[in-house]
Amino acid sequence: MHPEAPERRSDSSRKSASTAPFLLITGPDRPGQTSYTLTAQRHVIGRRPDAQIVLDHVGVSRSHAALELAPSGRWWILDLESTNGTFVNGARVAERLLNPGDVVQIAEWSLTLRLPSLPEFPSPLSTAYGLPGWREPRSDRTRITQSMPATHVGQLISADHLASVMSLGRTLMRLERAESRLAALCEFAVGSLSPALGAAAIRIFDSKEVTTLCGPFNRASRTQGMRIDPEVVEQVLEQRDSVVVFPSGTEPGSTSLIGPDATVVSVPLASLERSMDALYAEFPKRSATAEWTTLLTLAAETYQQAELVWQMRQQVRQNALLEAELQMACQIQERLVPTNFSASGLDLAIGFQPCRWVGGDYADVIPLPDGRLLLGIADVCGKGLQAALVASSIHTLVRASCELARDLPSLMGRLNDYLLDYLPDHSFVTMQCVAVNCASGAIEFVSAGHPAAIVIRESGALDVLHQADNVGLGIIKTDFISQKSQLDGGDVLLMYTDGLTEMVNNQGEPFGAERLASEFCRIVSLSPGASVDSMRRRLNDLCETYRGARAAADDRTFLVATRRTSTKTLMPPPLNERAAWNPARR
Repeated sequence: MHPEAPERRSDSSRKSASTAPFLLITGPDRPGQTSYTLTAQRHVIGRRPDAQIVLDHVGVSRSHAALELAPSGRWWILDLESTNGTFVNGARVAERLLNPGDVVQIAEWSLTLRLPSLPEFPSPLSTAYGLPGWREPRSDRTRITQSMPATHVGQLISADHLASVMSLGRTLMRLERAESRLAALCEFAVGSLSPALGAAAIRIFDSKEVTTLCGPFNRASRTQGMRIDPEVVEQVLEQRDSVVVFPSGTEPGSTSLIGPDATVVSVPLASLERSMDALYAEFPKRSATAEWTTLLTLAAETYQQAELVWQMRQQVRQNALLEAELQMACQIQERLVPTNFSASGLDLAIGFQPCRWVGGDYADVIPLPDGRLLLGIADVCGKGLQAALVASSIHTLVRASCELARDLPSLMGRLNDYLLDYLPDHSFVTMQCVAVNCASGAIEFVSAGHPAAIVIRESGALDVLHQADNVGLGIIKTDFISQKSQLDGGDVLLMYTDGLTEMVNNQGEPFGAERLASEFCRIVSLSPGASVDSMRRRLNDLCETYRGARAAADDRTFLVATRRTSTKTLMPPPLNERAAWNPARR
């Protein structure tokens, strides 16, 4: 891992002030855990020195996996055709949506996704006093017990107690409000089957400040106060485990709910970024036994499990709404791309493949008032929902402006003026428009910082419709100029976005404009007279083969058009000339 990228912190301290999701990474070269904050939309994991997360081990491929952020705010893990595979929670995956707490296993490394906004729920059962995992209290803490009192007759946990814990679990699963679930846990602690005389749910901050989340509850009255013992607070923060504190007297600061004979049992409930939630219960000294501490710990674990379920329920609901909205947005965007278009004298097909969910590319075919056909393609800087919204607005504005603009330069000028006013900062749009006279084959084109279109002549020659005079849209106010060319019968036109040329293979090599032109020439020459739909499929297959298992990093959009060699079918002339136009006279 790059030394400057992560910040070192332990799983227990949570000292980072970042609110971004992060990974907890453990591996053979890390005695503890390293945290890596996910601040970008894509993080490559591998052995390559330039990877965002470097895992230097022979079992890790150079480009092993990648983490990608979806528009919904969820993280995906993508295996980049690694040799030894990527595993999530023990199962090998090629592509997987991650939930908080999921563990990604790569060779000997474990990467756990964490969200600072969600609490972490430790399992307190293994750290209960007297059970495996209990850490011996510090000898200088005179109020921390060194041995538990012997169990009194009649105090052993019975089947009724275990049944009450199960009943608590069912109750917690029915209570939708978090406050109600905390109250149910506190009421259980002071219930008829427990000897505890007071209980509250508290939040302890790293500064040792304490606030009460729920309670206090006690047998006599719910309104009676409870003063939290500062020694307990200190021990909970230090150990992050269940603690049992016996009274050492009646000195100031040790006053409890039930007097100097009280024994406090505190069990961790959840760890947040800079605080910790705990159950704080007071027992009579004679009842502070391992059995009752274990029972309280079981109840706390039941609460934690219920909270995890409620978190997942909420996440599923939110994700379902987001995924439904994204699916609808994707369907709307796909419907904006012409699929079954026919024009007299011109065959046309469009390939449209967002890199994920929704995309920022635009492609359209629009009849112009002067009888020509407008072929438009654009690429919005950026990805996701913002780029998709801009692309949709371009679709609407182009169609509205076609009736008003005098020519292609004025059309591009109207688009530029609109985008200058409404585009987000640091964003822009590249675009190319080609107006085709399907009868004569004359074409006029304007490129605003967009990759040059190519024409494969019927003879096999290659022409590039290059234009470097115009900048992208939404950058500066400028006047656009157009150029002219010719599309004869049998010629094939290809317009595309840089999602094709900047696509990389498993070795990280970009496809490039020269390779695209060469390969498309080969597609056209190997099947003379093939349909544009066949060309579209072959170009798509070529892109998929070249990209291999590597995740798509950009939208991929292109437009293929060819003029029919037959001249029997002609495009009608402009509207103002149609009165004198008669196909029979031609």
